[in-house]
Amino acid sequence: MNCKDKFISIVNFGRAQEVPNWEFGYWYDTIQKWYKEGLPEINPPDKLEYIQWVYGNVNVGLDIFDDDKNYYSSDVNNYFKFDERVHYAPVYTAPLPKYDRIVFEENRDTIVFQRESDGKIVKTRKDGTSMPQFFQYPVKNRKDFIKIIEKFNPDDVKRFPDKFDELLERYRKRTYPLAIGGTLFSGFFSILRELMGLEATLLCFYDDPGFITEILEFFTDYYIRLYLKVVSKVEVDYVYIWEDMSYKNGPLISPALFEQFILPCYKKFISKLKEYQVKNFFVDTDGNCELLIPLFIEGGVTGLLPFEAAAGMDVEKVRAKYPELIIMGGIDKTALSKGRNEILKELQKVSRMIDYGRYIPYTDHGVQPDVSFDNYKFYRDELKKILYK
Repeated sequence: MNCKDKFISIVNFGRAQEVPNWEFGYWYDTIQKWYKEGLPEINPPDKLEYIQWVYGNVNVGLDIFDDDKNYYSSDVNNYFKFDERVHYAPVYTAPLPKYDRIVFEENRDTIVFQRESDGKIVKTRKDGTSMPQFFQYPVKNRKDFIKIIEKFNPDDVKRFPDKFDELLERYRKRTYPLAIGGTLFSGFFSILRELMGLEATLLCFYDDPGFITEILEFFTDYYIRLYLKVVSKVEVDYVYIWEDMSYKNGPLISPALFEQFILPCYKKFISKLKEYQVKNFFVDTDGNCELLIPLFIEGGVTGLLPFEAAAGMDVEKVRAKYPELIIMGGIDKTALSKGRNEILKELQKVSRMIDYGRYIPYTDHGVQPDVSFDNYKFYRDELKKILYK
């Protein structure tokens, strides 16, 4: 079975002879450390600007068309003989034209600047060893939003690479899963946070709910019009919706607010894309999203990831409650640094989950630098025995 066949058999039929052999992702420093511990250095990954992250086989839709860059873990993929990674139709969902890059302050270690990709003013370490500090977001009021709408024209030809029709033809002959979405500009709660920041977003639900609805209605239509340019021409295996709308103790908004504001967006968006034979819709949210799962399902979502164990997400508990839900991830990444006994203990649930079906295992977020290459090799060897048993 090729990778596409494995994936389709899991998501459409529940259980397959083989399960996709994938990984979620890694911190850049993790792979640099592994090179010193025995990983052959042949094609080292590039580091995204000021971000210490390397993508795995399932992550994520990149707002780039630059094939010269390698943001995937090529050396890790080849060493462990992973299955082909998911490919994302290169649809540029972010603001166009891009913002001007403006540097406000800079020293040897840090820089404060306006990002070209999203217009946020951030402070970040140049070596990428910390998350950015956000100083200002592009939307503070309706006037800002009306102005920014100009940057979200779904008919802008620059949202697709040159010779896109030729690329679609290659997709029709693919042996790997094809997805669309997965960027910072692909969700509904996430788009509010990207435009206004988390605190302003949460306050706006109460202070100006009409403005929240206005933004969400615009972006629901924007995503539909943009994605139809792809799904009307080629079969897409799934839509990847990036939300990150939960933290350790639960969702960032109540189920009641989700039902009032976010759920109608999901229903409209998913029902429209289903008209073009798109069957699977996956939501990526860190943290504990358990309270929102029934609402996601009501909205048409068929799968969730990455099920952070440290936030209390128990894949077996969720499977028992939602037998039809596609579950991806759920392997506690912290177990990989604790030794072989802890790794074996963590993998016991993987074996049971695969027997249940509709499950693709990988770590519940990026593999951290405290995981040795030897531990990771042991983990992958043991997981492979389960995948191919």
